[in-house]
Formats: sequence, C-alpha cells, structure tokens
Amino acid sequence: MLVLIAAGAVISTLGAMVGLGGGFLAVPFLMLLWNLDSDIAVISSLTMILANSTSSSITYLRSKMVDMKVFALLILPTIPGLILGWWLLGEMDDNLFKLTFSLLMVIVMIYVLIRNYRSGKTEKNENDRKSEKRSKLVSILSIPIAFLAGTASSAFGIGGGALLMPLQVGLLKAEVKRAIATSMFLIAAMTAFRVIVISKGAIDPFVAIPLALGGLLGAQLAAYLVKRLKSRYLLYFLAAFLFFIAAYMGSNAVISMA
Repeated sequence: MLVLIAAGAVISTLGAMVGLGGGFLAVPFLMLLWNLDSDIAVISSLTMILANSTSSSITYLRSKMVDMKVFALLILPTIPGLILGWWLLGEMDDNLFKLTFSLLMVIVMIYVLIRNYRSGKTEKNENDRKSEKRSKLVSILSIPIAFLAGTASSAFGIGGGALLMPLQVGLLKAEVKRAIATSMFLIAAMTAFRVIVISKGAIDPFVAIPLALGGLLGAQLAAYLVKRLKSRYLLYFLAAFLFFIAAYMGSNAVISMA
C-alpha cells in the first residue's frame, strides 16, 4: 500500500502538470509492474484520476483558471464516448489493449511536438489569441474530438487529457496553462461519471484507494508547479512521457505476442 501511495503521488504530479491526470503512467505501471489485467488497471487508474483531478480542479477553480465556456462545450459529447469506451474495454485482450494504447500515445505525441514547435516563438501572444471569438465551425469540430476523448478515457484509463489538451491548445487556441486547468476539470467530471455511474463503484479497494490517496497529494503539488513553469516546457514534458510509455507498452505487447 505504501508503494501504491507513493506511485500515485508521483504519477499524479506528473500527469496533472500536463493536464492528463496521470492515467498514461498509471495504467502501464499497474499492468507491467503490478501484473494486473487491463480492466482492473483501467478502473484503478480512473479512481486515482478522479481523486487527483477533483483535488487540482478545486485549486484551479479558486484561481479562476478554468474556462467554463470550453467546459460546457466539451463535457456533453464525452458522455456517450465514456459508454462506448467501457464496452470496447470488455472486447479487447491485454495485448491488443497495449498495442492500441501505444498507437494512441504516439499520435498524440507527434501532434504535441508539432504544435509546440510552431507556437514556441509566439508564446508571448497567447493571451491575445485566447480572446479571439471561436467560430461555429471550431465548436462543431470540437464535438467529435471530445467524444473520442471520452472513449479513450473510458477504454484506456487515461483520463482523456491526451486528446483534450491538443484540442484546446490546437483547435480552440487556448493558452496552455488555462487549457491544463480546464482539462483537469473536464477529467474530474468524466471520471466521476465513469467510475460512479457506469462502473457503479466496482473497484479493487486495495489497489484503487492507495493510488487515489497518492493522487490527492500529487494533484496539489502539480497545481503549485504549473503556475511556476513555462508553458512550452510543460508540453515538452508531455511529449517525452508519451514517447516513453508508447515504446515500453508497444514492445511489451509485441514480445508477449511473439
């Protein structure tokens, strides 16, 4: 339990710092090092994410960093995605899960790097960009991406931030730190629906609760660090972790299938 609490704290700190909630690290940790099946790893990860995203969201809400208009736009399309993801998880074996998870991480990593490279020199103008009016087309395009975020969150236990962050920074032109705060609030609502409503609280308490306790600690530390780090560096952290996890899980699945 002490190991799980410590892991939850470290994972949550890193995950909340980049707006992902930590699932992209928690699921591989539970499957590869704790030897859990994908369905147990996912629900345990989501329980941890629920704790850390709720904790960090409270801090972000008090600081008025959450964009409530973006939250309202994106939360509804995630609900049918959460239901679809829950069904997909039951249809995949562990090796297929790992390969699909790796592919998802690679796609998001590439997008983040491209976006970071293009916007790195114009970071000082982010406050001007976020004040621009969002067109109806942008809002419409956001809906299917939010749906996919809900699906990915529910199926892979990653919180959905891997899609919510690029969606906000790339399509909606949000400032990175504001996008992180909004992403964490969205993740809190999504994971609450997934864990409490869809899964009816059916968790392994000996795994999920220690992770969640660590998640509460990590979320507060992350909220403190986000305010003091440059946005560009946060996105580089994100890309580096996505690459590591994708490579590790993908190779593990290939070896298992060989």
